[in-house]
Amino acid sequence: MIQTLLICLLVIHVSDYSFAQTCDSCMLLRQCPEALKLASKTDPAAKQRLKEAVCGIKTVDGKRHPMICCNRFITVSERFADTETDIETHENIALLPEKCGSINGDRIIGGFYANLYEFPWMVLISHVIGRHHGKRQTQFQCGGTIINSRYILTAAHCVESKIIAGVRVGEFNINTPEDCQGEYPHYLCESHIQDIAVVKSIPHEDFKILPNVQNDIALLRLKLPIDFSFKNVAPVCLPIFNELRNISLSGKQATVAGWGITEFNRASSVLRKVDIPIKTENECRQYYDRNSDTRTSYNIDKKFCAGETGKDSCRGDSGGPLMLEEEYKDNYRMIQFGVVSHGPQQCGSSTPGVYTDVRQYMKWILDNIEP
Repeated sequence: MIQTLLICLLVIHVSDYSFAQTCDSCMLLRQCPEALKLASKTDPAAKQRLKEAVCGIKTVDGKRHPMICCNRFITVSERFADTETDIETHENIALLPEKCGSINGDRIIGGFYANLYEFPWMVLISHVIGRHHGKRQTQFQCGGTIINSRYILTAAHCVESKIIAGVRVGEFNINTPEDCQGEYPHYLCESHIQDIAVVKSIPHEDFKILPNVQNDIALLRLKLPIDFSFKNVAPVCLPIFNELRNISLSGKQATVAGWGITEFNRASSVLRKVDIPIKTENECRQYYDRNSDTRTSYNIDKKFCAGETGKDSCRGDSGGPLMLEEEYKDNYRMIQFGVVSHGPQQCGSSTPGVYTDVRQYMKWILDNIEP
């Protein structure tokens, strides 16, 4: 009741106000959980803070509702509430390798296809799709990333209620036994792949699809360790340091890689990559609220949006990484910030794809890996 009264007072207070201020997170007050918590307080300071954050008024179902700059109420500690335990001193932190995310200097800048050794942490996940004459039929349906010699990071929807035949690491072109790239004298060929069985699937315990996808993250424990003596296999870096978990991703250009559906509406046999912009939280909500058939606002908690028209991840890329080059132990490394989760029915449309925010699951990852 007090909360409703305060919202009404805000509407009256700002009805004749000219909104000169702009912000990336201007949204309905009811869409900002952190501000709603403040609205339940009755002290004048809380009321004043809400008034100062008003950035507009929106009419919904014939009623006027205040809009506020939500990011004024979100603190680092609130945003990363599940990682208050210092990740850098977690008892399992030593299970993640120090050498990771090496950047290949010979990579193809802006190319559609990846370099042969550009993303050695890329994984193909093989699913059992049926049986034919008593023999099981398998298909690569998802991607993932190597985070150490025994664990693969992927999406929960890639493992939940699925029969996993195994994973393949070191692959580049699915259709050829030997992968070659370049021109003489820089002609390179690679033929060593590793197919490894999975002994344990670990989807997030709170993964759900409805009313919208939440906690879409999972780990796979391998039966045998990956042999890292080959150039085409290596682990990706994860955002284990506080400064990496606290940076703003909005507006940054990120890289997504995978073997998913292309603009020609068929899966790619060759590993491909695309550079895409990361959207603000408000932009993400606006895209998905617009296409929602429910009255509830799209829940962007622990995920983010990225992509633009003609540039997107797609079916088959699920579970794969969204990566950025950032400083990691005084060197620039490739760091995985997102897991490909879901997106619009039409890949590459103006609606961006949605990615699980790895930063917010670092404690979960460390809690669930073993030597």
